[in-house]
Amino acid sequence: MGNTITGIDRKPLAGLFIPAGSVLCFWIILNLAYNLIGTIDDAALYRTLAASICILLYVSVGFSSLFIYPIMYLNGASFKLRVLGVYIMPMAWCIKEFYRVTAGVAFLEGLFFAFFTSIQLFLLLGQIGLIGVGELISRAIVKRKNASMKIVTPGPIIAILISLASTYFIVIWDGGLNFHLMIKMIYVKLFL
Repeated sequence: MGNTITGIDRKPLAGLFIPAGSVLCFWIILNLAYNLIGTIDDAALYRTLAASICILLYVSVGFSSLFIYPIMYLNGASFKLRVLGVYIMPMAWCIKEFYRVTAGVAFLEGLFFAFFTSIQLFLLLGQIGLIGVGELISRAIVKRKNASMKIVTPGPIIAILISLASTYFIVIWDGGLNFHLMIKMIYVKLFL
C-alpha cells in the first residue's frame, strides 16, 4: 500500500536497509584497507593513501545519513526505520571504538569512551541535524510529483537547530574545552 502523504509504495523491509548496508560494507572495506596500507614502505604513498582513506572514513561515518535517509524515504521506509538506518554507521563506529578501547580499560569505561566523549556525542547528535536536512531534501524530491506537499515544517527545522546547538556546545564554545572538561569531570566521578 502506498503512503498517502507521499504516494510512495513501501519496499520490503530487507530492501529498505540496502543503502545503510552498502555504506556499512564500504566503511568496513575502508577500515581493512587502512589497516593494510601499514605495510607500505614508501612514506609519501603511505601518507597519501592514509589521508585519502581517512577522509572517506570520516565522510562515510559522519555524512552517510545524507545518502541513506533520502533513499530510505523514497523507498517508503517509516520515520523510525529511516532513523535506525541513519544511525547504523555512527553506531558501528562507536562499537568499533568500544572494541578498541576495551583493550586497555574496563567494560563500563569502554562504554563511556565509546559513546559519551565529545567526538562521539558530536557525531551522534550531529545526525539529528542531518536527519532534518535529509527530510527536507526528500520532501523537495517528492514535491516534484506531489505539489501539495510542504517541504519546510517545524520538525526538520527543530532537528537542525538541535544539531547546531549541540555543535556549538560540544565544538565551538571555548573551542570545545568547556564541554570536554564537563565530560572529564563526569568520567572522574564515575571511574576514579
